[in-house]
Amino acid sequence: MKKPNYQKIYQDIIEKKFPDKLGQTKKLLKKEMNVLDVIKISEILNSEQISENKKHRSYDLNSILKILTFQKNNNYTNTLTAEKYRISRNTVSKWRKIYGF
Repeated sequence: MKKPNYQKIYQDIIEKKFPDKLGQTKKLLKKEMNVLDVIKISEILNSEQISENKKHRSYDLNSILKILTFQKNNNYTNTLTAEKYRISRNTVSKWRKIYGF
């Protein structure tokens, strides 16, 4: 399955709607983006209106493993990891059980 071209999508959005935030997002747009980068850019663009409904986020395996590795390397609890990445602590717990962390 082919991934969407996030660089092109977000570059167009930033040029048309948020030209003032081009400097903040330039570094993220230069590299190949993963799900965590997409979420970070989305938070930068919508910083005034952070949505409480995060039900429709999806994470690929690489992003999940990156989050769990970060948690393990920094000795974070599920709660601290969930706060950092703004996800449910139950989700972090479920990922740990599934992927054996």
